[in-house]
Amino acid sequence: MSLSNWRQFQFYESVPIKDPELGSDEPLYSDPTLCASAPVDATELFIAVKSTYIKLINLAESKVTYHFNAFEEDYQITCLKVIDKIFLVAIGECIGKPSLIKVYKLDKLPSNPTSYHSLVELKNGSNTYPISVISISNDLSCIAVGYVNGKIILIRGDISRDRGSRQRMIYEDSGKEPITSLNLNRDASICFASTTSRTLLFNTTGRNKGSPDLILNAQKGVDLNCSCLNPFTDEYICFTDDSIEFYKETGEKHKILSDLAVPKRIFPVSKDDIVFVIEEKQTQNISVNGGSFSTLNRVIVIDTLNQVISMSIYISHAIIDIFLVNDGKNDILFMLTSEGVLYRITKKSIHEQLNILMQKEAFQFALTLSKQHNLNALEIEKIHKSFGDFLYKKGKKNDATKEYIQCLDVIETSEVISKFGIDGNPDTNNTENLADFIWSLIKKNIANSDHVTLLLVVLIKLKDEKGMDYFLQHFTRAGTFDATGNAEDLNDEEYFYSDVPVFDLYLIVTLLKNSAFNKKAYFFAKKFAKDPLTIVSILLSTLNDPSGALEYVRSLPIDDTLRALVSYSKTLLQELPNETNAILIDVFTGKYKPKEYRDDNIEPVTPDETTTSDLKKVFYSYTTFFNYMNKTVNPLLSEEHTLDAINTPTYHPPKPSIVFSSFLSKPFEFVVFLEACLDSYQRYEGFNNDKQDILTTLYDLYLNLSNTDIEERRHDWKSRARKILKQSNELVALQEAATQASTTNKQFDNSLMMLISHMNKIDPYSMLEEEDGEPMIVGNNPNELDYISLFKFMTLTDSAVNCFKFFQKYSSREPGLNRIALIFFVSSKHILKEIGGELVLKEEVLNKIIEDELMSVLEIIQVLSTTNVATFGLVQDLLINYVNKEEIEINKNRKLIESYQQELTEKNNKLKELLQTTEPIHIGIKNQKCFMCNGVLDLPIVFFKCGHIYHQRCLNEENSARDGEKLFKCPKCMVELETANNLYLAQTAIARKKGQLEILLENDGKNDRFKGITDFIGRGGLEFSQSLL
Repeated sequence: MSLSNWRQFQFYESVPIKDPELGSDEPLYSDPTLCASAPVDATELFIAVKSTYIKLINLAESKVTYHFNAFEEDYQITCLKVIDKIFLVAIGECIGKPSLIKVYKLDKLPSNPTSYHSLVELKNGSNTYPISVISISNDLSCIAVGYVNGKIILIRGDISRDRGSRQRMIYEDSGKEPITSLNLNRDASICFASTTSRTLLFNTTGRNKGSPDLILNAQKGVDLNCSCLNPFTDEYICFTDDSIEFYKETGEKHKILSDLAVPKRIFPVSKDDIVFVIEEKQTQNISVNGGSFSTLNRVIVIDTLNQVISMSIYISHAIIDIFLVNDGKNDILFMLTSEGVLYRITKKSIHEQLNILMQKEAFQFALTLSKQHNLNALEIEKIHKSFGDFLYKKGKKNDATKEYIQCLDVIETSEVISKFGIDGNPDTNNTENLADFIWSLIKKNIANSDHVTLLLVVLIKLKDEKGMDYFLQHFTRAGTFDATGNAEDLNDEEYFYSDVPVFDLYLIVTLLKNSAFNKKAYFFAKKFAKDPLTIVSILLSTLNDPSGALEYVRSLPIDDTLRALVSYSKTLLQELPNETNAILIDVFTGKYKPKEYRDDNIEPVTPDETTTSDLKKVFYSYTTFFNYMNKTVNPLLSEEHTLDAINTPTYHPPKPSIVFSSFLSKPFEFVVFLEACLDSYQRYEGFNNDKQDILTTLYDLYLNLSNTDIEERRHDWKSRARKILKQSNELVALQEAATQASTTNKQFDNSLMMLISHMNKIDPYSMLEEEDGEPMIVGNNPNELDYISLFKFMTLTDSAVNCFKFFQKYSSREPGLNRIALIFFVSSKHILKEIGGELVLKEEVLNKIIEDELMSVLEIIQVLSTTNVATFGLVQDLLINYVNKEEIEINKNRKLIESYQQELTEKNNKLKELLQTTEPIHIGIKNQKCFMCNGVLDLPIVFFKCGHIYHQRCLNEENSARDGEKLFKCPKCMVELETANNLYLAQTAIARKKGQLEILLENDGKNDRFKGITDFIGRGGLEFSQSLL
């Protein structure tokens, strides 16, 4: 593509700096005699004026800081160059005399032509031809000089140290064509040269015998100043008639087509930017004094990397020199014109360049430029966003979506979603674009639960089954995207306790059902549902697969299985009564074990007629049910689960009553279930309350079936009811015996069974008789009947007089009957009046309770105070006798306290005497013997206040001593002393641990707080005094 087709942008800023001394006698860089220039840095500039003078100009202060005469009057300075801000090189020419190269140190500038750092005299015969071009290496070790007669002289030496140099002619053009270009590469090992007809390459380190090492272009050369060496890439750049050619040291070439006019100057600005100065045309200025012509120069900067023109300006004056300096931050390009104007050209910042591109809607180039300058990701994404907005306005929504996907960190997702979902037309293309955008959010793991939900809604709307399958495979329970689809996901327990919202599963499952994606609804629920009941519901109601639902329920942990059965056992019993009942029995007898569940095929299976009859076969007892299930169906039963070898429960079974409502229309299945639960409770001694609930329910069920079932089975049901009533009476008797032995056991009765008998018009007395007429045995005592249950039944069905007669007859046999009778007799004034009033109650009931000590006075008062039936006269004598007894007991306790106080006083007095150290103690040693050796006492002796006396030699000295004296301990009392010290230390320690008391008081859940407080005090918790033992 030709340069004329390249897009143009104004990435550079040009500022003309006019010489402030223009027109004065001492101009700065506007001196009309200016013949050469060279910058030191961004603020200092060397210029050559008046042929031989050199000035140093401070651009910041606009003044000449130094000047000197460098050459004799016959010479003309044609070139200046600053080397590494250390040396200044000046080339002076004089026709007929050798050309001179003078080197000056910048910190030691001379004051006359004879002063310099080093000097090189060029030898070119009689020197009748001027120098056309010159190239100096960066270390002053190599200088190449070209003449207009086609000669090239190479100078090598240690010029920077003034240690001499050698020069040789490396080329002489046979046609005497002038040398138009000379450029040494970075290490001065290669010299690129050009004439007007050829482009050459020389090796400066060897002998070339006057010929080039390589001819780069044998047909075309370059004009003067139409070539340069790019120091950033070490490439030689030539401008020919129709192209710009780039040469490497190896001779490799590439070019750019150009239809521009031949430039006057070429200058590299950076690795990719090159400045061209092109003379456009001449304009004639008409004035009063006559007409004159002025030169119009076009300055352009081309970006060879991006193939754009980075700057294009016009300068109306001839450009004398171009040089590049760095101010420490940026590169600055200076152009010095013949009219004394210095143009300062700087490249705009990358952000300004991007703003220009954005204004011109060159978004692709803006993205490329931002990546070349390594901008941060957020700034690049902002460009993508602007590009996306531009494309969306143009109607290119697919391309806009791609750009929006590239800027997820800076874009407002709701804005894009509204464009494609709300503001956009509801067509398939917009919906697909919306799906692509949300997919990108998910893949980058920045989507929230609403985004995921929206994506699934879109997939369902598009009926994109592949997209749903891809989502199921790659979206994890942790709410992240897994590109491989093989990452380890959260297990069921971790997922259940995870608080990360994934998406609205209920909404998605509902939409899948409504869209006839039933299998997809199952798979989504299978992976993302935290509640297994959701999956069971889909299998039952959506897929119509009760067998699969039952199999899935069988695979769940016991807690989830129980919840599923409580919710759906009624439906399952309708479809698969025996299989469901088998699982219910396993769960409520503690023998349930999860099985592996496979969902490879979730298609519902339609059973044949034989299978259906087997699955819905009716059983009337627990035994026949299990025998049949083990032999025929048995896909869900435990393999070892038989009546002879039943699995031991692995957990405490739940209460069977929570699923009783599921058997409302299944009485025979209910019988099997209850008999199985009862058998388990009898084998493994479950809670008596739960067992009584089973007995009561089973008793009611038996009696109901004895009235509603066919005639052949009614007698059997009644017989079973009789056995259940017997078991209930035995259970009540055992429970009451346990209650009397321990106060923690709860009391219960089976009076509800009597009520059930009455509702079914069954005489409870007849139910207590076996078929042979013998009375029913209760508990372990053959002579003991369940009088309490009978009495309770009579209170519901018979008169108070008959109840009182029953109490008089059997209260001596059943002591527990007294309390129940007392509660009943004072329950209402009418009942109390029927039995004879308070006098009869006192003589027949209360006096017997007091005499036999069946109840305490407090318990009697509590019972009587539950109603307003009994008066104070009923318990007056009882309270008087109770108060007298208590008073006698209090007097006894008071006397006991006084005796303890007297004994404590005596011990305290004795202790004070022992601890007294100021008064002497009289010790009688006559007729005394040593308590250790039992020998006669002789001095020295040791006496202890406990009364024991020893020879000093019989005692062991302690390791420590008090005030320099020897310290001994009584061997006889040492054990008691250590015990007392340990007890004292324990009391001291517990006194410091007051936090324990605070914890005990804050614990409201405990019932023994008073016991704990007294124990804390008893162990010395409130004792602060200390005494030395």
